[in-house]
Amino acid sequence: MYNRSSVTILYRKNQMSYFLKSGNTFKVSTKEALDLHDTLPVGTYTVGFDKMTGQFYLESIDSFEIKGKMYGDTTRHADRIVNTFMDRTASTGVMLTGEKGSGKTLLTKRISINARDHGIPTIVINQPWCGEGFNAFMQMIEQPTIVLFDEFEKVYDREDQEKMLTLLDGVYPSKKLFLLTCNDKWRVDSHMRNRPGRIFYMLDFKGLEQEFIREYCEDNLENKKHIDGVCRIAGLFPQFNFDMLKAMVEEMNRYGESPQEVMKMLNTKPEFSEEAKYKVELQVKGVDVIADLLETTEWAGNPLTTRINLDYKVVDKDDNGEDGYDWENVRFSNTDLKQVDPVTSKFVFMNDSGERLVLTKVKEKAFHYDAF
Repeated sequence: MYNRSSVTILYRKNQMSYFLKSGNTFKVSTKEALDLHDTLPVGTYTVGFDKMTGQFYLESIDSFEIKGKMYGDTTRHADRIVNTFMDRTASTGVMLTGEKGSGKTLLTKRISINARDHGIPTIVINQPWCGEGFNAFMQMIEQPTIVLFDEFEKVYDREDQEKMLTLLDGVYPSKKLFLLTCNDKWRVDSHMRNRPGRIFYMLDFKGLEQEFIREYCEDNLENKKHIDGVCRIAGLFPQFNFDMLKAMVEEMNRYGESPQEVMKMLNTKPEFSEEAKYKVELQVKGVDVIADLLETTEWAGNPLTTRINLDYKVVDKDDNGEDGYDWENVRFSNTDLKQVDPVTSKFVFMNDSGERLVLTKVKEKAFHYDAF
């Protein structure tokens, strides 16, 4: 009679079998079928949950690939993030914010590929896993690992985000590189902002730089004379992303058209914020109207869609010979737009009456660290 507490090894036809215990049940398996590993093999995985056993598990998925040349700061940022992660003893959090198509996903792919070259696997989280059970499961993976939370603020609601703080705090012994992408950083729990212990790096993707656009066009646009035109079109968008640039170049090459022509068909329309503010410079009859005579020195709206009405004072003598003022009105529409400077965000209008208006976008004041 066998003792139930004894080791259960069974020999059948000279083949060794193992009893795999799960809860109160045992399953017969061979060593080959178990395919045991001391560490998680380098690759890309996603997390699943078995409701029958109440256990989390990893499922292998296709690893990230990048085709073609890398532009902008993607490679430099990826190298720095991976280097920092490997240099630090604790876990490292990185948040990438910005609209879709702005370059966040490309950077996460580059980071995963760089890490793979160092023998580091990547785990992609696309469901709101959280809590003690999930944290314990992640800590069972003791080797350095990348954990990617894609569109974090959409997958995790406010309550679930709070439950994630413990995991991100870096108090666990295992070392993880937590990558969080989000479209709206203001929907991310406030306790993750200005907390380098949880989120060490935060990168904002606010559209492509002119240098990036020109370099891409030099490599991919067939008719190079349109590069300046592409840059001017890009300047009409608050955040001109890579998806827009790629689509424009592809369509221009396909039909031999100008950027203005392809814009009529593409799903890329410059929709400025109606709250955007512009400095007003008005010229009437070839003479600049000084700021003191303008009803307002700032105008808010969309220069491409909103009709512009401005009032200014005209000095006049009253019956007693003293200086007085009369109000005059000038109007401009989008058909009066003559020039756009994408670098300075300046719009120049000239109406049929010869009145000239220059609107220069008022840029938000940025914090300058060198001031200290």
